[in-house]
Amino acid sequence: MNIKKTFAFLILSCFILPQLAFAGAWTLPRNNIWLEYYMKGQWAKHDFGSNKDLHRKNNDARSWGWSMIPKFEYGVTDWFTVLGSIEYKEAKYKEYARNPAWGPYSVKNHGFTNVDLGGRVRFLEKPVVLSGQIKASCYTGYDEGKEGVARQPELGDRNDALDLRLLVGKKFDTAIPFYFGAETGYRFKNRDVCNDIPFFVEGGFWPCDWLLIKSEIDGYWAHDITGKLEKEYAIWRIGPVFQLFGGDDITRAGKSFDIGVQYGWTFWGRNTSADQELILKVSSQF
Repeated sequence: MNIKKTFAFLILSCFILPQLAFAGAWTLPRNNIWLEYYMKGQWAKHDFGSNKDLHRKNNDARSWGWSMIPKFEYGVTDWFTVLGSIEYKEAKYKEYARNPAWGPYSVKNHGFTNVDLGGRVRFLEKPVVLSGQIKASCYTGYDEGKEGVARQPELGDRNDALDLRLLVGKKFDTAIPFYFGAETGYRFKNRDVCNDIPFFVEGGFWPCDWLLIKSEIDGYWAHDITGKLEKEYAIWRIGPVFQLFGGDDITRAGKSFDIGVQYGWTFWGRNTSADQELILKVSSQF
């Protein structure tokens, strides 16, 4: 039984709710504030192994949970925006085909995970919006027991990180307006997890003034040999954004109030859970 539990813990250590990019190269106008309440529910019955193979979780297990992330941005100048967030997660894991002789196995965990602070500097506005971003993510120590042992299931990697990115974006004011955006960079991590290279691409169009249909791919490539655990993944998301008031949430053009919904699917990965997710975002700029 101890061997089986140890193996389950190793699988669980691969479980992570993906870290969230601050998507968009646009900065806020001076003295503007942007707030967002982000809530996500996710579930999975498969994992990606060390060879990027997709397989059922050990003993026909299921993992599920949710996370909540309040975010803020403030325009110090038209070309410099400060940003931050704090993340709270809850996760559960249960084995449904476990050997009866071992007894049942079901665990759950919750806590504030990471606090993020950073800034975005706009270098160009035309012909494309080009920005640089730096973000520090500080691990809160949420799941350390009395002897420094992590509670199960893991809510993340329990690491601090420094995320450096280059962001590009452009909106096209055609008969049906549309936009695109992309990000890449490098993320330094500690606690034996490999550094990684973020990649993020997104695009969308406005079929009418108050509705944006957008899709994105969000992920990380592991920089192997920079740590003991090599983790990487790619998630595809799609959904509508209802722009109920003012400008749009992409270009940050004036005051706004938006509600967005997305479905996400982890379609590629290594040493991570193959999650599906539903996301609700409520944001306002003033």
